[in-house]
Amino acid sequence: MADRDADILYMKQRKVKQWTIVLLFLLLLTVAVRMRLNEVTVYGNSTYTAQEAEDLIFSDYWDRNTVVCLFKNITGQKKDLPFVADYKVVIKSPFSCELRFYEKKPIGCIRYMSNYMYFDKDGIMIESSPKRLEGIPVVEGLHFGYVILGKKLPVNSSLLLNSIMSVTQQLSLYQIPCGSIKYNDSGNTVTAILDDGRIEVFLGADNDLAAKISALNDMLPEIRNQGLEGTLDLSNYDDKAREFRSYFKLREDSGRTGADKSGDKTEPETEE
Repeated sequence: MADRDADILYMKQRKVKQWTIVLLFLLLLTVAVRMRLNEVTVYGNSTYTAQEAEDLIFSDYWDRNTVVCLFKNITGQKKDLPFVADYKVVIKSPFSCELRFYEKKPIGCIRYMSNYMYFDKDGIMIESSPKRLEGIPVVEGLHFGYVILGKKLPVNSSLLLNSIMSVTQQLSLYQIPCGSIKYNDSGNTVTAILDDGRIEVFLGADNDLAAKISALNDMLPEIRNQGLEGTLDLSNYDDKAREFRSYFKLREDSGRTGADKSGDKTEPETEE
């Protein structure tokens, strides 16, 4: 009788333990399901707004779940995002995290098919997107039959590639917003279009491009302060000359009258 009572007591205790484990599991599962990363801080992102970046990483309901996010961090599961080389989700608490972006850095793009194909400072094609990034110039006047991501810009000569790289790198260096860079049919003269077409900069042949854009950077504040619209001719700019006169041809419909100005090598002379 005593043995039977002991067996019954043992079975009861075992069931209690089992139900305790089940209840604890259900409690933990409920807590885990309800933990969500609602407080998000974004770092290192310039291509997207903070809200856009957050929506890209947490694109569905379970992406915000803290446990799911932790699991993805451990297993290295990440999304392939345009213009993003890598990113990290750093969990700070059960309800907050940091998104740290490491972006690709395009300095120019070309149009191909219905997309913009972006290239970096080495001329490597790094991204294809229907989205036009603000401040990234479109290189026009090029002729090519194919474009391959991960490969160099497919132009027909190294001189032309060097010219494109020089112009885009210098514009990026001086942070000069440029809408487009136009090459003529032979690919040996360059025009940069700034300020939504209000200013055209004729750089001419592809020699001394870095010096010409450096001079442009010095001249732009004065041109913009005067509200000039037209074409700045830097084709004959010589950074070795003591004095140099550049010419700014006013657009006929600009409503301004051209006036001669004398000055140093970085001050434009306006003409009608």
